[in-house]
Amino acid sequence: MCDYSILVIVVTYNAMPWAKRCFDSLETSNVELDVFVVDNGSSDGTQQFIRDNYPKIIFKQSESNLGFGRANNIGLRYAVEHNYDYVYLLNQDAWVMPETLEKLIAISQNHPEYGILSPMQMKADCRHLDGNFIKNVLLIKKTEKPLFIEDAYFDKLEEIYEVDFVMAAHWLITRRCLETVGGFSPTFPHYGEDSNYIHRAMYWDFKVGIVPSSQAVHDRADADWSKEKQIYIEEYIGDLIGYSSPLFVPRNRRLSLVRKCIVSIILGNKSVKKYNLSLLKERNSILNNYKLSLNKKAFL
Repeated sequence: MCDYSILVIVVTYNAMPWAKRCFDSLETSNVELDVFVVDNGSSDGTQQFIRDNYPKIIFKQSESNLGFGRANNIGLRYAVEHNYDYVYLLNQDAWVMPETLEKLIAISQNHPEYGILSPMQMKADCRHLDGNFIKNVLLIKKTEKPLFIEDAYFDKLEEIYEVDFVMAAHWLITRRCLETVGGFSPTFPHYGEDSNYIHRAMYWDFKVGIVPSSQAVHDRADADWSKEKQIYIEEYIGDLIGYSSPLFVPRNRRLSLVRKCIVSIILGNKSVKKYNLSLLKERNSILNNYKLSLNKKAFL
């Protein structure tokens, strides 16, 4: 029996391909937990499926698609208001093993300096690590070969690894971290929310880590982005992350943003110009949200 209260937050949008596996996995968890779902306007029957099959879930229907960050903030506010010890953010296309949360919490209790912990994020075959997890979390020592669960090397990993980034498909957030850092910044429409949150956690001296003994699944295809989407991520989201981060300390944040955008508009291609024009138009909101993000419980 777990002595800690845990709220799992799942944001859904047309989640039927994964819903049963996702929510069934939570019912088999070794620790007791509550589940909070925010639906972003599904049109495939997700809402009714959840109501019919998981009546204990706390279900909130959004009138519009709020995106990942703002939808999660609804659940994060609920967690703060109801004094949960932990929040677990879980993607709709992901699921946990019975021991996933149990192991994460045990490590968290031994390492209170960590505000965010992630399990090893696996592909659906439960043998190979998720492609983006490998790219963003450099666990592999003295080798460039992919890391597989069956490798003897896996057994030699340490109890916890501090990292600069890990995807928010599986995040255990401590109550102290949540009540300090707050929620996700509304600056980010889609992508980049997790990077910004981690930067803000680091600003408040929380560590971010992964726990090799804890494993979970992120069931999605490896990213194969179009050139346009790559430009969107690099030029727009990348700049949003940079100019929203408390770890980036230019002499004049506003002037730096404006100068960078103007240069990119002059020298960049059509897509680059488009995204930098958007940044210029949104600069007041971006910089205002940056200032708000430095407050405790920001955006909650």
